[in-house]
Amino acid sequence: MNVKSIKKLLHRTETATVILLILMVAVIASLSGNFFEAYTIRSNIISWTPLILLAMGQSFVIIGGGLDLSNGPAMSLILCTLTAVMHADSDITGIKALFIGLLVALGIGVINGFVVGYLRVPALIATFATSYIWLGAALLVMPTPGGECVNWMRIFYDFQSVESLPEGLKQFGAVIPSGLILIIIGIIVWVVLSRKKFGRYLYAVGSDRDIAYQSGINSAKMQLLTYVINALFIYGCALFYAAQNQAGSARIGDPLTLQSVAAVVVGGVALSGGTGKVYMAAIGAVIMSLVNRLIYILELPAEYQVLVSGAIIILAITISTIYETTNAKAAEKREVN
Repeated sequence: MNVKSIKKLLHRTETATVILLILMVAVIASLSGNFFEAYTIRSNIISWTPLILLAMGQSFVIIGGGLDLSNGPAMSLILCTLTAVMHADSDITGIKALFIGLLVALGIGVINGFVVGYLRVPALIATFATSYIWLGAALLVMPTPGGECVNWMRIFYDFQSVESLPEGLKQFGAVIPSGLILIIIGIIVWVVLSRKKFGRYLYAVGSDRDIAYQSGINSAKMQLLTYVINALFIYGCALFYAAQNQAGSARIGDPLTLQSVAAVVVGGVALSGGTGKVYMAAIGAVIMSLVNRLIYILELPAEYQVLVSGAIIILAITISTIYETTNAKAAEKREVN
């Protein structure tokens, strides 16, 4: 690798994210001696899965020029719907819950996308308002934590705990957690879509929706689609929580909204839209989870998690701005020369 290639690599926003990930892993590993053990790695993946899924969905929206401040309450609403419909002793109610939960998720995505894309209400205001709608609906469905979950639903959390699965699949689940499969599916979806016309349109709308519209792109439709895709990731997160907790709660998703935004920004996705990659948002979610882990290791109060999340957002935006400014100046310099 020559000097020119190294400079080009260092100018990429993703480089800062990868460096931060390496530093966080080094710090956590030095403070906990079992960090690289197979059991610990598997446990970490399981605990990171909800935030990673929400961050990946959020990144679709932000790259497309939007923002979702309702994904936490939306996840709670879907979770409460799933666990309210299911009965532990009736497998058929599990299938019914999957279908109804999917309809709720699609409804959430369409409403958010329609308000932002077609009514052109600023995403910050629109999704802040719908967050209260989803929270209120979740409280109506389940005023207090409760509900039930059929046993086979635990396949979304841990293969080993599903009674009817063959022993081979249970052994597979002992090595590969279900959450990792959900994450891989999400990454595959991104890789496929980003290489299609959808990917080009997504970045165009995120950079400037009016110019994209003048170029013949249906900007409103594109933003609607990003919110629907986001809702499917939220649905996956709700399935994971239902399988993990075997119950629902209307407030379980509250802290995840800010954390998902922080994870996306840390992953190098600009809040202004039009730049970034979904799998980098997943790395950002891992970094945020490691930060929370560090707070736990240092035995700091849990309230510091919110404080640190806000500080990291500011730091990440600052770094992103510096990188963009530096790259812009470098591009201008090349044009002059």
